[in-house]
Amino acid sequence: MVSASSLLLPSSMRDFASCIGDGAVRVACASPSSTLTSGGGSASGSTLAVTASYRATLLNSNASSPPLLFRLTWAHSPVGPTLSFAPSAAAPSVLLRRRRGTRSFTLADGGSDADDAEAGSEPPVLALFWDLTAARYDPGASPEPLYGYFVVAVAGAEVVLAVGDLAAEFVKTKFEGQISKARCLPVSRRERVVVADPAAMHTARVRFAEGGPEHEVSVGCATSSGGGEELWVSVDGKRAVQAQRLRWNFRGNQTVFVDGAPVDVMWDLHGWWFRDPPGCAVVMLRARSALESRLWLEEEGAAPGFSLVVQAFKAPP
Repeated sequence: MVSASSLLLPSSMRDFASCIGDGAVRVACASPSSTLTSGGGSASGSTLAVTASYRATLLNSNASSPPLLFRLTWAHSPVGPTLSFAPSAAAPSVLLRRRRGTRSFTLADGGSDADDAEAGSEPPVLALFWDLTAARYDPGASPEPLYGYFVVAVAGAEVVLAVGDLAAEFVKTKFEGQISKARCLPVSRRERVVVADPAAMHTARVRFAEGGPEHEVSVGCATSSGGGEELWVSVDGKRAVQAQRLRWNFRGNQTVFVDGAPVDVMWDLHGWWFRDPPGCAVVMLRARSALESRLWLEEEGAAPGFSLVVQAFKAPP
């Protein structure tokens, strides 16, 4: 099965992370005294798409069964916000053209181990239910709804995905409380944005740990007092990372602590500065266990932490 890291991250970031030595990690605490001060405009870039990935473990599966991996992609289109769904790590995303509906998917392609299936048996089936007819959005901002919607997936007689403020009520009504809920966790969130104003910042709200508090993460650029460009990352309004002289330090990493746990922050701005036509700037925040000794681990089982990836473009790709 495709590893979670290949599902979650752009290839440029995986290549970039692989070339950073463990000794390059610098641990810095985001202290309360480092209150964020804007270096210019505070306008946000336009969000092109948001891809959220989830990992579900069936309660009734055996220990050797791999988890299920799903992707929801919210995107802008000429006819309004759209939703696409991928039922496994290897499967392509399928555009859900209707605002409300149901659809069945097979999980044989990456979602389950076909070698373990009995000969002649049918591949597992996933049923997807969604309703966006009452969804409300932030005008001119993210294509992901704020409220008034649900996306629910069922596999193996268990709810494996429940997204949206109306999901719990739908599950209760549809299945009359007679269905188990698998353990489902968000694995990553990737936001693709267009930054027309160099001084603009992008803000996302995420949870780095299961059951942990929600945090506001902001990424932006500004002009330093010396006239050069600098990249900054803040968490809950506190300046956590500040990288200066970006034309030299276009790739780098630091480790900050959020809720007492380490979060690796990595950035790659090479495409932004040196590619023609310009590529994208990539900033990633990845939670990791305190027991992990390396910045980057390729195997899915060794990289359980949540990742936020921001890809910024100067113009729509």
